[in-house]
Amino acid sequence: MRNRVSEYAIVGMSHHTAPVAMRERFAVDASSLRGSLNAVLACPAVEEAVLLCTCNRVEWYVAGGDPRAAADAVAAFFDAGGTAWDSSESPVRASLGKDAVRHVFRVASGLDSMVVGESQILGQVRAAFAAGRSAGSVGPCLDALFRAALTVGRRVRRETEIGRVTASVPAAAVAHATRLLGSLAGRRVLVIGAGKMGEATVHAMVEAGARTVVVANRTPETARALAALFGGAVAPFETLPDALAQADVAIVSTGAHDVILDARVVAAASRGRTAPLVIVDIAVPRNVDPAAGRLPGVSLCDVDALIGDVHGSGAGVPGLRHAEALVESEVMAFLRARAGRGAASVIAAARADADAIVEDEWGRVRGHLASLTQAEAEAVRGVLHRVAKKLLHRPITTLAAAAESGRLEAEATGDGGDEA
Repeated sequence: MRNRVSEYAIVGMSHHTAPVAMRERFAVDASSLRGSLNAVLACPAVEEAVLLCTCNRVEWYVAGGDPRAAADAVAAFFDAGGTAWDSSESPVRASLGKDAVRHVFRVASGLDSMVVGESQILGQVRAAFAAGRSAGSVGPCLDALFRAALTVGRRVRRETEIGRVTASVPAAAVAHATRLLGSLAGRRVLVIGAGKMGEATVHAMVEAGARTVVVANRTPETARALAALFGGAVAPFETLPDALAQADVAIVSTGAHDVILDARVVAAASRGRTAPLVIVDIAVPRNVDPAAGRLPGVSLCDVDALIGDVHGSGAGVPGLRHAEALVESEVMAFLRARAGRGAASVIAAARADADAIVEDEWGRVRGHLASLTQAEAEAVRGVLHRVAKKLLHRPITTLAAAAESGRLEAEATGDGGDEA
């Protein structure tokens, strides 16, 4: 007894499979998100969709009756040079069914991050889910999946040591700048952009001893709000070259899809320095011309380069094994509950169908049984219903047991897909 239900597919690329130069080609900003979601939903195989776009990954989370067909449809979003997502040569990876559930749970828990255990990803998953709901692209399947993933992410941070890991992109930026400058004590930090990651990075710099914070942003009100958090100053965007020339460290994190700092501006800012000008470009797409990194006296680091400053592989992360085991148990619990709900609807439908068939057949023959008394007719009718119920008892019991053990979900979804 099988019931066609929507299944999960995740398709995308991350720091595991593609460098930032490739990931930035597919980054979608807030103004384009709704259009991208609508375009994917226009594919017949895709019923629901969420896009998670961070500095480390661009991933589509979708649901459809045929998860492989949904994955094939979403893969068209990526220009992978004609290489199919299920090829080992493709930077695009897909997870289907059970593997998709495991993947989103690991992502929300920080276990799939460039910096294993970092906490920013949970908020990014929450924001992607909220954006999908606002755009009307989230239905019951993805709603259940993302609510469960957020719960698992919070639980991992609350119940395992990984929740006490302080390593993150901001911490890596501090380590990088400290290694180059010797110390951040008394240093002047320029932050270009006023997003959450930029704010977190500047906060880490200040905690490490940075003295002065200057904020440059296209929206003056936003710049003033961020500067106020650190008792800093605001540099009008048109004065950016001068502000860069006075900075020791520049944190660049805007939502722009083009270069904010070209090599010419950086060259002018670095001229005559005794210490290097440290630029950390954590934006995706990148906001600093990569050619600036080849200039004398300039150290340019993008988000991928930061992985060398932290335990990107996860080795030595406290509580990692506990966190992985917790995630796996939550995956199985989610699948069992989902299979149970599916089995319950199938069982209810089977019983309703059986009752309807009995009543239909009883209606056909009742006129030929006029000699029966009302009591006799009701007795015969009751026998028919009991026979139908007994015939259904064994398959229903088997179905319920399979759902409880997880066999039903394994049969329905399999373990298709490649985990990045």
